[in-house]
Amino acid sequence: MARLHPQVDWPEPWSGGRLHGPAAVAGHLADQRRDVRFTVVPLRVVQTHQAAVVTVHQVVRDADGDPLSDTTVLHTLTLDDGLVRQLDVGEPPP
Repeated sequence: MARLHPQVDWPEPWSGGRLHGPAAVAGHLADQRRDVRFTVVPLRVVQTHQAAVVTVHQVVRDADGDPLSDTTVLHTLTLDDGLVRQLDVGEPPP
């Protein structure tokens, strides 16, 4: 959480909403870890001064270890003074 900007804006995929601030993100991630397990493997990273765009292979499993999804997604992290200001998750380019 130390790498998050005080005004971080983070997706909440289950509701389709957004979380704001490190405490909200930390709480969300703690809750999420009780219900699902993520394995995220970076495949490609493109970094600029203001962003990091990471193509990842992401596997999501439920609390029993059963797979919920196995896909490739794009994580775009917008940076502000070296801190993550915003995370967006989307489809990778073809």
